[in-house]
Amino acid sequence: MNILENLAFGNERPSVCPIQRTDKTNYFAIGLLQDQILKKHTANVPSLLTVMKGEIEFFINGENFLLKELDTYDIPVMVEHEVKGVTEKNIFTIVQEK
Repeated sequence: MNILENLAFGNERPSVCPIQRTDKTNYFAIGLLQDQILKKHTANVPSLLTVMKGEIEFFINGENFLLKELDTYDIPVMVEHEVKGVTEKNIFTIVQEK
């Protein structure tokens, strides 16, 4: 499967592409256009973010981090965070432990 071909970028909301789901993990990709925001939310399980294409701004605990291609970030459980696309098309994956 090609993640880029399976992401339907649109202005209304972030694009989500499921990659793999097992009894132990959930693996998916999210696509954001420039200045598009994945609104504040929390992760209720340990999650690892990896930027695959472009750059994103990651907002958490009053701080923001610029994450570039192939950067990773361990998202803490139950801490509110938000993500914003920086370049024209931005793709990151999330691996969640169940």
